Amino acid sequence: MAQSPQSFLPNASGNKKAMEAFERSTKFFNEKNYEQANRWTDESLKYDSAFAEAHYRKAQLYEVFTQPDLALQSYRKAVTLQPDAPQFVAAYQKLIEYHLRAGDYAQAKRDLEHYIPFLRPNSLAQKRAQRQLLTCTFGAKAIENPLVITPEELSDTVNQFILQYFPALTADGETLLFTALRPENDEDLYVTHFKDGHWTTPTSISDKINTAENEGTGTLSADGRTLVFTACNRRDGYGSCDLYISRKNGKDWDTPKNIGINVNTPFWESQPTLSPDGRTLYFISDRKGGLGGRDVWYTSLQKNGEWSPAKNIGGPVNTPDDEASPYLHANGHTLFFASEGHEGFGGYDLFFSDSTAAGWQKPENLGYPINTSDNQVALVITSDSQYGYYSLDTKRVGNQRVSRLYRFRLPTELQQKFNAANYLKGLVTDARSGKSVKANIELIDLKTGKVVQRFSTDTESGNYLTTLPNGSEWGLYVNAAGYFYKSLSFDYTQKNKAEGLQLDIKLEPMNINSFGVLSNIYFETGKADLQDKSRTELNKLIDELKLQPTLRIEIAGHTDDVGDSKQNQILSQKRAQSVVDYLISAGVPRERIRAIGFGESKPIAPNTSEENRQLNRRIEWRIW
Repeated sequence: MAQSPQSFLPNASGNKKAMEAFERSTKFFNEKNYEQANRWTDESLKYDSAFAEAHYRKAQLYEVFTQPDLALQSYRKAVTLQPDAPQFVAAYQKLIEYHLRAGDYAQAKRDLEHYIPFLRPNSLAQKRAQRQLLTCTFGAKAIENPLVITPEELSDTVNQFILQYFPALTADGETLLFTALRPENDEDLYVTHFKDGHWTTPTSISDKINTAENEGTGTLSADGRTLVFTACNRRDGYGSCDLYISRKNGKDWDTPKNIGINVNTPFWESQPTLSPDGRTLYFISDRKGGLGGRDVWYTSLQKNGEWSPAKNIGGPVNTPDDEASPYLHANGHTLFFASEGHEGFGGYDLFFSDSTAAGWQKPENLGYPINTSDNQVALVITSDSQYGYYSLDTKRVGNQRVSRLYRFRLPTELQQKFNAANYLKGLVTDARSGKSVKANIELIDLKTGKVVQRFSTDTESGNYLTTLPNGSEWGLYVNAAGYFYKSLSFDYTQKNKAEGLQLDIKLEPMNINSFGVLSNIYFETGKADLQDKSRTELNKLIDELKLQPTLRIEIAGHTDDVGDSKQNQILSQKRAQSVVDYLISAGVPRERIRAIGFGESKPIAPNTSEENRQLNRRIEWRIW
C-alpha cells in the first residue's frame, strides 16, 4: 500500500468545500497522521459523495486500519466513478487480486480489461496481467465442467491436532505419514496404520526423529523403510532448512543424518518425495540456478551410498514462478506438484506430468473442484490411483488456523490419465530351512532391459514391498549370498486395474540338485528361437555363473500337452539347447552346462487351462 506523499491528477471534485477538506486529508496522510486524514476524507465525501479521489483515499485508510473488506468497497467506488482514470491503477490491482482469490473470474476479467491499457507494453506488469486474463478464461471454463468428487474427512482419531498436513503413503496404502503441529507449537512426524477397516491412533514416528525442534514434510519409500524429512536451523545444517534421511531396520529407525552437501545448500530445501525404491529424491529449493523462485530439483543415490549433485528438473515442470510439494506416484514416473506458474485458477494449483523417454511432458491441471481459486498443495495418490489424500484448511479457532486430513475417490476420467501401480509384498526365505533371508531385489522392464528399481528386504524380518506399474512387462530378480537367484515374471502390458499381491519368495541354496524356474525366457511360438526380451534373464544367468566359477547347471526344457508328445519332447530339447548355446557364446565353458528336454512329461500344474499350460511351458535350471 502506498503511504508516500500523495497527489492526484486534476479530475477532482468541483465542490470547493470538498476540495478544501481533501487537501487537508492529503496533508495529514502524507504526515502519516491517519486519524486526522480519515476525519478530513469523511468531511470531503460529506460535501461530494461522488468524489472518486476521496473514495480512493478512504480505501487506503481502511487498509491502514486493517479493514480490507471496506477498503475493497471504496476502491470499487473510485473506479466506478472514474473507470479510466490512471491514478486508480493500484485500485484495479487490488480488486483484480481479490476477485481472482474469490473465484469471481467474470468481474476480474472486466477489471483487467480496464487495467491492462494503463500498462507499458512488454513490461512485467503487463505480462502478469495477461496471465491473469488467461486465468479468468481457464477458471470460468473449468468451473462449467466440474469433476465429481466427494471429500471425506478422516476420523477425529487421526485429525486430533490443531494442524495436520503433508500426508505420505506406503505403496500398500496401509501406513500414512503426516506432519502435525502440537499444542506447544512443535511440528513432528506422525504415523497411523490402516487396520481392520480404520486408521489407528497416530503415534510419533520415532523418538530418534522427533525432537524438541521442528520436523516435517516427510516422504517414505514404497516399503516405508526409508524416510526423508525437513528440519531447520540444525547445528549440522547447511542452510535455513535441510533434508535429513533415516532408514528402518526391523521396528527401529536409524538416527537421522543430514543428506549431505550435494543436496543441501545455504538456501532452502524442503518438501521431499522419494521414488518407490527410495533411490531418487525430488524436492523443492530456492537455490540459484533454477528457473524461478522455488523449483523442483532431484538427486539419485549412487553406488557408493552418496547422493548425486542435485539437478533442476527444468521445464516444462518448473516455471519462473514458484513450484511446491512434489509427489512421485508409485508408478515411478508420474509427478504431482503444485505451481503458481502454470495455467490454472490463480494461486497454487495441483498439476501432474509424466516422465517419458522424451522427457517430462507438459503438466496438466487436475481440474475443478480439486483445484479452486484458493491455494492447493500436498496431494498424494494411492498406488492403485483410486484415492487422493490431502489437507484442507477448514475453520479457525480464534486466530488459529485449523487444518485437517481428507481423502476423495478419483474420478474415472482422472484415473485414466496415468498408470496405476500394483504392489507386491511378502517374505524372502530359505527354501529348505524357512528362515528369513536378507536379499537384494531388482525390478527390470523386460521390453527395454532397464532397471527401474533396486531395493533390499528388511535386514531382520526378510520382508519386502515394491510396486509393479501397469503398462509394461516386468522381471523381478531376487539375489542373496549363498543362494541361486530367483526370477519372477509379471506381464502387465494389458492390465487396467491395480491390485495388491502377497507373494513369499523362497530361495534355493547353492546345493547339488537345487533347482528352479527361469521365469523370463521367451521363445517364438512353436519354435526354439529366443525372443529379445529373454536377454535380461540370460544375462543374469551368465552373471551368476561368472560369480560361481565352479557351478555346473543343467538347463531343462518343458512343454504343455498340446500337440504330439514326441514333437513336444524335440521342441523342449531344442529350446534348452538354445539357452545353452547363448551361454556358451557369452563365454561360459561348455563343460559347465548341459541341455535336456522333458517335453510334456513333467507338468507342474494340470493342463486344464491356458494359465496352467503357460506354467508348464518353462525352462528350469538344476545344479549338478
